[in-house]
Amino acid sequence: MKKTVIQLTHALEFAYQMSDLSQKKYAAIRKILEEQGYVNAPLAEKIEGQKNLFAIRIMTDGNERFFYCYAIADIIYVLCGYEKKTRTIPLSELARALAIKKEIGL
Repeated sequence: MKKTVIQLTHALEFAYQMSDLSQKKYAAIRKILEEQGYVNAPLAEKIEGQKNLFAIRIMTDGNERFFYCYAIADIIYVLCGYEKKTRTIPLSELARALAIKKEIGL
């Protein structure tokens, strides 16, 4: 089922800072998300312990992640991105994603 993927400012700003290769992979994964409405592992993951919060996984020269969530009417919001440097999600990045999600009313 076709979805509309809306990238919020935080996500766009981070995407512009990534390498060309990472940007291309991110665009390809976004296209899958638009066309299928979901992305399977290893390209994406459900954030454990969080309701309606997922992460796109870009594994190239960096190790970038983009948080996203589902909304009504076939809309998916890409909230923000970050470079993952440890095995766990930094609490500050998770808090930022949750704050953005709350800000848009989800």
